[in-house]
Amino acid sequence: MAAFERFIRAHRIFNTDVGAPGVRPNSHAVASLTEIGPPDNPFMGSASMKVYNVAPGIDRVFVRGEIDWDDDLDIRVTVLVE
Repeated sequence: MAAFERFIRAHRIFNTDVGAPGVRPNSHAVASLTEIGPPDNPFMGSASMKVYNVAPGIDRVFVRGEIDWDDDLDIRVTVLVE
């Protein structure tokens, strides 16, 4: 199993892709979201976060999610691929 991550700023519904060398459309992938505070430390914030879709492609994984907050937050998107 391999782990890949991407740091983004987002709120409400977002789409992003996480670079994942070696991933193919038939790979198995799951994703998680966590809020990040300085200096890049994850923490349990007040915002609710949801992962809606995870779609592996060629050398990347597409993720759609939602950050239930009115302003952009720093988020780490982590993808595990088998």
